[in-house]
Amino acid sequence: MTGAEARLTYLFNQYMDGSASKDEAGEFLLLVNIDDHKSALLTLMDNYLEGSTFSEGLEEDQKRNILKNIFQAPVVSRTAQFIPVSGAENSLPKDKALSWTRLLAAALVLLMLAAGTYFIKNQHSPVLYSQYHGELIPGGNKATLTLADGTKVSLTDATNGKLAEQAGVSIRKTADGQLLYELKEVSSLVQQDKSPILYNTISTPAGGQYQLILPDRTHVWLNAASSLRYPSSFAALKERRVELKGEAYFEVAKLNAGAVHIPFIVASRKQEVEVLGTHFNINSYEDEKVAATTLLEGSIRVSRPAVFERVIAPGEQALAGQDLQVIHVDPSTAVAWKNGLFKFENADIHTIMKQFSRWYNVDVVYEGKIPNNKFTGEVYRNMDASKALKILSYAKINFRIEAADHENIRKKIVITPN
Repeated sequence: MTGAEARLTYLFNQYMDGSASKDEAGEFLLLVNIDDHKSALLTLMDNYLEGSTFSEGLEEDQKRNILKNIFQAPVVSRTAQFIPVSGAENSLPKDKALSWTRLLAAALVLLMLAAGTYFIKNQHSPVLYSQYHGELIPGGNKATLTLADGTKVSLTDATNGKLAEQAGVSIRKTADGQLLYELKEVSSLVQQDKSPILYNTISTPAGGQYQLILPDRTHVWLNAASSLRYPSSFAALKERRVELKGEAYFEVAKLNAGAVHIPFIVASRKQEVEVLGTHFNINSYEDEKVAATTLLEGSIRVSRPAVFERVIAPGEQALAGQDLQVIHVDPSTAVAWKNGLFKFENADIHTIMKQFSRWYNVDVVYEGKIPNNKFTGEVYRNMDASKALKILSYAKINFRIEAADHENIRKKIVITPN
């Protein structure tokens, strides 16, 4: 996958699950109007729709009416290719006939192209910002749970108690803000079960965090603007594989099927981490240069097939980019967020502001030549932004907070030299 394709994939996923920032949404809507991206976009749409259920249960005439209405809608785009409305499915060559999923994908692409063109053509006036004198409040326990059938549950608003049940596993929200998976019988973890694997996804917005306990009793802390995709049950699986975007801290429970150990694997950007029962943190945000895996206890193997593989020890951090670098660190810095702190050791302004941006749900803009000063210290994450940002004054860096004249646009922190 090229860098452009990887970027398109990331923006597509952010856009479709509603977690894209204003800038990311704008960038995505621009990219969908580029001819070179059309094939990749259709593939992404196909894969997305195959994993969704919104069109299941529709009769053929209902689907045909949906397509008719969509393809009759005006689409102002130099890349749009229309399918004839009357007998659309019959007008295609037999050897290139598209499934309904494919047709719906094409339809949605056309709608997005139209939305992109509208978005671009209707930016007649720039967004106006003015100084904001209020407070930026810190994040909290906010997340959305997407079940295997596509149902979305806001964990922020959900009442405590049972939320759902899947594959013999009860999903419950606890009073202290955790998502807990409870097995009816612990033995069901290792039973032979031929039922299909159901995957859930928990996602946090900017300004959110959440904890969950997986069916194997693995405890996961999810940082802001992150997501974790995982099976709703590990029954009869040869490995416990989860997929991480963003940052999370794991305390992995050991699990055996008889005398056989069932490995726990975290797939994230640029790497895979295989766990042997341990505590570790992974920071794999897309806007970071490398994926950083920090081990606190136990042993893990960090790898990318045919590129690198390394077992790291407690107190070590694996930095996965084009290759793998292992350094010695103070692990408490990597997991400070989980313990309610920002902790910096010789960190530059960009490192600090990335964390503040995610936690306070703001954009960051730099004006002028910013000193390349380094910061060391701790700041409580439960502070309002104005207090947390005082750390910048020690390095002779000023800031101001601005708000847009549009309600749905994020506020921004403007960093300026003294």
